[in-house]
Amino acid sequence: MAESNPHISHVINTREILRHRFRAEKMVSVDANMLLFFQKGFPKRRVAPDVFVVWGVPQKRRRSFKLWIEGQAPQVIFEFTSRETPDEDLGTKRAIYARLGVEEYYLFDPYGEYLRPPLRGYQLAGEEYFIRAVDVLLPPTFNGKNGNGSLTGWRLMSERLQLELWALSTGEVDMPYMLRFHDPATGKWLPDPGQAMVERELFEKKAAEAEAEVARLKAELEKLRDKN
Repeated sequence: MAESNPHISHVINTREILRHRFRAEKMVSVDANMLLFFQKGFPKRRVAPDVFVVWGVPQKRRRSFKLWIEGQAPQVIFEFTSRETPDEDLGTKRAIYARLGVEEYYLFDPYGEYLRPPLRGYQLAGEEYFIRAVDVLLPPTFNGKNGNGSLTGWRLMSERLQLELWALSTGEVDMPYMLRFHDPATGKWLPDPGQAMVERELFEKKAAEAEAEVARLKAELEKLRDKN
């Protein structure tokens, strides 16, 4: 099914932002728009979450996600609802995710046409979801705007992600709302994919330098042992 540019942008951004968030954790996988098969031998019993996060499995290249192989269902799922998908997101998918045991299920509407407010969260209790209350607040400083009314914000706290999810009004016609992630522990917004790439390269550079230093120290130690 064809999707709008805001929908695609949010899927990619959310995947990359969360991958960067959990880059140092070996057993957290973040994937997007991937077929998730939930019953072996029944290939039609599948769903394709926009973005999903799974603790307990490694991040790796997959063609699909099969529950009987991975052994763990996603704990957090995001759907970016659009004109073609609200009934499915609120009906069929919600029922499947509850049955699979997905702890937190979030819906975001970049246009604000199908969800009011544009951010909605469900928390699993037993085998059913209940809707989380959304806080309407002025957001912390974001892109130079500092809670003086220049941005309207709707906030949900994800206990699993340990992040605040914010739906921020942009004032733009082509994408009236954007989804952003704020870390209450540091008081900072998670970097967008461009910033994340720069930070990832710096992280990898420092890791390579640290490995080189360890190798150098080992070589010097070997030389000292040979002399003795």
